[in-house]
Amino acid sequence: MKFWDKLFSVDVPMRPGSVGVHYGWVIAVAGTLGMVASVPGQTIGVNVFNEKLIEALGLSRTGVSSAYFVGTAASGLLLPYAGQLFDRWGARKMIVLASLALAISLGYMSWVDGAAGALESAAFSGYPVFWIRISCLVFGFFLIRFFGQGLVMMTSRNMIGKWWVSHRGKVFSIGGIAVTVCFSLAPKVFDVMIESWGWREAWQIMALLLAPGFCLVAWLLYRDNPDECGVSADGGLEVDDRRSEDPEFRIVKEFTREEAVRSYSFWAFSSVFALQACYFTGYAFHVVDVAADLGMTKDAVLNLFVPTAFLNAVVSLVVGWLSDRCRLKHLLVVMAAGNALAALGLAYLGGQALVLAIVIGFGVSGGCFGAISGVFMPRFFGLKHLGAISGLFASILVVGSSVGPLLFSLAKRFTEGYGPVHWLSGVVALALLLGAFKADNPQRALMR
Repeated sequence: MKFWDKLFSVDVPMRPGSVGVHYGWVIAVAGTLGMVASVPGQTIGVNVFNEKLIEALGLSRTGVSSAYFVGTAASGLLLPYAGQLFDRWGARKMIVLASLALAISLGYMSWVDGAAGALESAAFSGYPVFWIRISCLVFGFFLIRFFGQGLVMMTSRNMIGKWWVSHRGKVFSIGGIAVTVCFSLAPKVFDVMIESWGWREAWQIMALLLAPGFCLVAWLLYRDNPDECGVSADGGLEVDDRRSEDPEFRIVKEFTREEAVRSYSFWAFSSVFALQACYFTGYAFHVVDVAADLGMTKDAVLNLFVPTAFLNAVVSLVVGWLSDRCRLKHLLVVMAAGNALAALGLAYLGGQALVLAIVIGFGVSGGCFGAISGVFMPRFFGLKHLGAISGLFASILVVGSSVGPLLFSLAKRFTEGYGPVHWLSGVVALALLLGAFKADNPQRALMR
């Protein structure tokens, strides 16, 4: 047996069946920790570094937004291929390599201006300084978005989806509490780290927490599926036999990626999630400047992430519980409504009404995001090609999230405000809300 295969053998360093609890619960905790570990590569973990990058590289806000767009979009285009690697390698190998790569990427970002300076004074001394700096930043954004928002998040979510079937929604919702709270608190925590130690040191600390820290935890705990471990799915919990005859929960066919993309429901769900990623990413990326545009202070708008996190957690629990009992398209309608409320509230409201729209809108849509995204693909399309399908889904989200900051930046540049992007997003959200009513589980049609 090759060293690589032995290192990742299912029984090394311990047999999953030998632990004191059903290993599905270990997977639920480890996968949730993995999703939290992706925060440095998420927009909400990048936005607080924007002002420092603008200052260190001497770029404009539009320049940084453009670099973010190109780097993120490029990373998104590669994710479908990464999803196929997940199907081939499994969760354990993927998470160790992805988290190690994310740590290296954060180390690069802490030195991005140094990399640009080295290129300016060396082989590329004859090139325009602007393009050298933009290129270095694009490369950095590509790395942290591909390995963070892309691979680390996708791998962790898919692993949980393989280990939990009948209770999948509840597990994602419970883990979603930790994920949404950590995501919502990240801007404030990272801002404190930057102010206390500096922006370079903040990224370097995160890199060390990922490698060797999280890499070792992931190698120890991650396992791809219950079958290879010789244990049952669903954490040993009782399964409701009535679900086997319910067309919403029964898997009749394992869809390939090509078959999944030909279904209306794939695009209905992907569109709502892509809009949420696009709009919230743009908002979070420019949150300090958006606050100034609304007449709010930096602390006031950052503090709104706290009640939003609380509502995220509550909504995630409720939606997760409901997702194991009802048709997912109804929950998608609720998510689209949250998107519309946040966008239209930012476009037309002020004062306390604006605060409520931000908290409730983003709280509802964010709470639905985590609970539904981990459930709908395994339920609608099966597990056999989950990596390939989820890779395409992740690609759509990442590309969508890349557009948001650029749209906000262009709106500010040409209209001197963010109003147009708010109301446009609200109108699109309402249109997608109506379309969500027809997003049925494609397995239902196969049982007729």
